[in-house]
Amino acid sequence: METLQAEHTYHIFNRANGYEKLFLSGENYRFFLEKYRHYIGPVVDTFGYCLMPNHFHFLIRIKSASENQTFKVSKTLKVL
Repeated sequence: METLQAEHTYHIFNRANGYEKLFLSGENYRFFLEKYRHYIGPVVDTFGYCLMPNHFHFLIRIKSASENQTFKVSKTLKVL
């Protein structure tokens, strides 16, 4: 597995197995985006995304090391 590099742009995607759906309701989409914003959003710039019932796509850029260091410090301070 490759490590994502700071200041590089990536097309991230994932698909459900077979004909299964990832998102069964509007609430599933909202929940997914809420988790994305909380865990992924602080360390990437999101240029666009598309969520479909059985897969998703994101076009992102990993923030620079200095931007991510600021995030790590501020997250640590929230824990204290």
